[in-house]
Amino acid sequence: MTTTAVASSKVSSPWIANSRAAQKAQKRFVGSAKTTTARTSSLRRRIVGPKKSRYDQNAHHRGRQKRITIRMENFESTPKPDGAPKCTNYYTPELVSKAIAELTAESARTAIEKRGHFAMGLAGGSLIKMLSGLKDEKNNIEWDKWHVFWVDERCVPLNDPESNFGGAYEALFKDVPILRENLHAIDDSLYTTNKGASKKSAEAYDKELKSLSEAILPRGDGGLPIFDLLLLGFGPDGHICSLFPNHSLVKVNDERWILPIADSPKPPPERITFSMPVVNMAKRKVFAAVGEGKAEMAKHILEDANKTDGSIPAAMVEDAEWLFDQAGSSKLTTTHVNFEFPGTPTLLGLDKKED
Repeated sequence: MTTTAVASSKVSSPWIANSRAAQKAQKRFVGSAKTTTARTSSLRRRIVGPKKSRYDQNAHHRGRQKRITIRMENFESTPKPDGAPKCTNYYTPELVSKAIAELTAESARTAIEKRGHFAMGLAGGSLIKMLSGLKDEKNNIEWDKWHVFWVDERCVPLNDPESNFGGAYEALFKDVPILRENLHAIDDSLYTTNKGASKKSAEAYDKELKSLSEAILPRGDGGLPIFDLLLLGFGPDGHICSLFPNHSLVKVNDERWILPIADSPKPPPERITFSMPVVNMAKRKVFAAVGEGKAEMAKHILEDANKTDGSIPAAMVEDAEWLFDQAGSSKLTTTHVNFEFPGTPTLLGLDKKED
């Protein structure tokens, strides 16, 4: 079976199969990430025909597009082991950002169709910048039905550069027609300094979330909230939210959804955070590992970290999805990583015409 892929030479653009038959022929390429580099050259050799015939000589250029002919059955494919996390590798950070924005919009549409609302939890840091693509789709998104929460927050004024809410508002939410009351930030009027702020802030945020109707924030086992989507970051020490390695809060499992932390190893010391049971109750949990700085800890979380003792909190997140760029996945050795067909020509370097 032979299929032709049409690809834009712009790295950030999606790859699109140019026929219905080609779309049906798309397969996922799943392989051990330890052979990513070797697999690239190996897969190139498996493209049918001599080197000079890799490109369809009868195809013509249209603008900046190229046509590439690939025999699908010549690519290796191995099934993902039972229980293995869903991991997808993208060629560039820009493609990871695009995927994050698309899956967020998809989760929102699904939730709104089902119950009329969408509840999402956000981490801080660079992750929020990956949602900037949602601005381009703002006319297609029912922003008035979105409810946004923060999986952790520093007890600082909302306009402080350290505020996760403030960072998200500046990067995205000020530019889209979401209702301010649907941006569920902590109440910064409860404190004037960071010292002593975490306990009352956590109690107030916990009370606010529990006051919401189940149409907005459904409940699951033990009355825990079911968020439609959590976009999670992880630190170089493996912390998530403000749940730090070996901290007593990591294993808290009581009636509280929101926990105070007064001794964060990262400044500022006082913060609030989702509990681990609340994180795990979410329908969809997504990590993004972009750049070399994330590679070593991502490997540790996925491949050899203890998943119960709290030494690496990110390893305790159940059924998470992982999105990588090439640098972020570079240290993986045993994790199975999916390569979607639309990205494969770029992954193999086939978008660059050879002499």
